[in-house]
Amino acid sequence: MHKDPLVSILILTYDRTDLLNDCLRSVLNSDYPNLEFIVSDNGSSEDISGFIKDKFPHSKIKIVKLKVNRGLTGGFNFGFKFCKGKYIMLLSNDTKIEKRAISYMVNMIENDKKIGIVAPKIIQMKNPNFLHNVGSFITYTGFLYHFGLLQNKDNGNYQQKYYIFSCNGAGFLIRKETARLCGLFDEDFFYFYDDSDLSHRVWLAGYTVVYCPRANLWHLWSATMKGANPQIWYYNHRNHISSFLRNLSAPYLFLMLFNFNLMLLLWFFVNIIKLRFNIAATLPKAYLWHLVHIKNTLEKRKLIQSKIRKVSDDEIFKKCLVNPNWKYYFIHFNFKYEDGKLPQRVLYV
Repeated sequence: MHKDPLVSILILTYDRTDLLNDCLRSVLNSDYPNLEFIVSDNGSSEDISGFIKDKFPHSKIKIVKLKVNRGLTGGFNFGFKFCKGKYIMLLSNDTKIEKRAISYMVNMIENDKKIGIVAPKIIQMKNPNFLHNVGSFITYTGFLYHFGLLQNKDNGNYQQKYYIFSCNGAGFLIRKETARLCGLFDEDFFYFYDDSDLSHRVWLAGYTVVYCPRANLWHLWSATMKGANPQIWYYNHRNHISSFLRNLSAPYLFLMLFNFNLMLLLWFFVNIIKLRFNIAATLPKAYLWHLVHIKNTLEKRKLIQSKIRKVSDDEIFKKCLVNPNWKYYFIHFNFKYEDGKLPQRVLYV
């Protein structure tokens, strides 16, 4: 009988057996002694089941298949139904995990019943000296502060444990009872900001989200996307606003929604000036979606605020709201940005 609690490794895949091969080999090499393996096939055209049986004939990997691609949210939600573990390690197929990472994360969550999600250190697979993400903080603008984005992985800022507002959907460990209470992903989102929306509900339910610096995970950034395109911008705008409308209390909702939309309107006019009309058009399309679906949004807000919320936004944001220097918002335009030290209130001791 295993002393260590069962952990379900849930990998979401859509084609790309080359990526899945590397991901599976890394989790099968884990030193954690009590694992089950589930691959959620999100409507692939490739024969995922045949590939796994051929490449991993002696491994007990359960394959569950959807007939159509239901996005990241639907694919993970489907696979979650088959997970038996006390904890679920969710992984995208374009990741590889370090041998001891699951052990480090389980040790952290086992020793603190308030933790709902543990986020690993996510490193760029193509540029392994640099980070992709070590957790995100919420800001008063409503935009996320992606701590560690494009920074050197060995910087001392990223070697300590701290609370974060949001994990990254590439990979994280979640307590199963937390996922059942909060719901896993909202399938309206399909993809983008789904991980932050989930993390927000975890906080609302009275759990915490914590970064584990010793758990290394490598991510082939956007390997399964076809590059930046209007659809990505559309989901990004739409899902941010959806999450705010459902999860925030009234004072923060008005503040963040106002600031966020002010910045989006600036973004809109910049794209108009640059003649990128197809990109700019994603913002009015996102607004139109909300007008059409406002009843559904308000129903979900009522459910979250009455059934899930256990703590105030003030209490949550004391631990996970950080406002970076204004230069942070320009890093995508090649402005150099260095993370500062975190305030003491967000450190996890």
